[in-house]
Amino acid sequence: MSADPILTCTTNTRPDSVSKQTFGCEILWAWGQQEAIRRLTVEKRDLYSQQVRNELVTSFSARAARIAATYARFYLELEDGGKPELKGRFYWMGLAAFASKQVKCGLDFIPDALAVSMGGYLPNPMAIGKDGLGKGNFWLFQDIFVWHWFYSQFPEQFEECASERNALNCPELALAGLKSLPWAEEALATLKNFKMNKYLLKAFKTIKKTESAKSHERPSLQLKSLLAIADHEQLEILQPLIYENHAFQKVLDLQALTEGLPYFPLRSAAFSTACDVKEESLREQMTEGDLYNGMHRMDFITKIANKYHQLMQHDSEHMESSITSISKWSDFA
Repeated sequence: MSADPILTCTTNTRPDSVSKQTFGCEILWAWGQQEAIRRLTVEKRDLYSQQVRNELVTSFSARAARIAATYARFYLELEDGGKPELKGRFYWMGLAAFASKQVKCGLDFIPDALAVSMGGYLPNPMAIGKDGLGKGNFWLFQDIFVWHWFYSQFPEQFEECASERNALNCPELALAGLKSLPWAEEALATLKNFKMNKYLLKAFKTIKKTESAKSHERPSLQLKSLLAIADHEQLEILQPLIYENHAFQKVLDLQALTEGLPYFPLRSAAFSTACDVKEESLREQMTEGDLYNGMHRMDFITKIANKYHQLMQHDSEHMESSITSISKWSDFA
């Protein structure tokens, strides 16, 4: 924990008394983690006690929509702590809004009724595919949202606290909530409890440079930060969490052989609120290689990133209109 106070709040535990509480880095990281979870919950009132509690949204597709909306709001600087005059510094978030929308499309391609597991003796590829997409999208959000949230809320403390992020250092109740999430035991171990790495360090240093850069310098810095976070997202989160799973790889092989048929979506990205578009200038499709191969997938991601960058520079009206539309999906349930 940091030796210096990060945030001091005044609380009243009894009438006419004041108690000052100092929060260190680990409390602020836990606060951000609770916020990440809250974005994916709905309030439910107990029929008998009338007590209100938050429950995780059950639909994987609705979670993906809410995640896309949060990414869009971060890009647009609409979140608490946002700075409209710096719009564009969270460049990856704009692309991530489209990416999570694409995950929603993939999940919607697989009807719930056809994604029911048939037991260990007869694995259902649709259930495996839906589980993989849902898991990757959910836990990427639990990781990357909190990094951006902390940077936006506490920019002066980010560098000091970045190296101290560790999910296991959450207060007991917060850690219990985190461990109760779907796939938590596997995900936390696989993702090294959300610790800082070289890709994130590079990304946020570049974001900081973007904030004070001259207008002609910003585009190259924006793309640099995006590609650094893409390396983190793909190689540190999604690769070990879902793409190294043998059963999921077989499902992706099946998708590559049958894409375009009912219940088997294309390996594509569309820069629109729609799942796909006809305009080649607004879409990118993977036509060769394996999604679960890190090098093949990064080639595809780089093509998507470059097209996103080109569109953001030359057709910003369309792109920002689409991102703004996605930003309104935060109440999907």
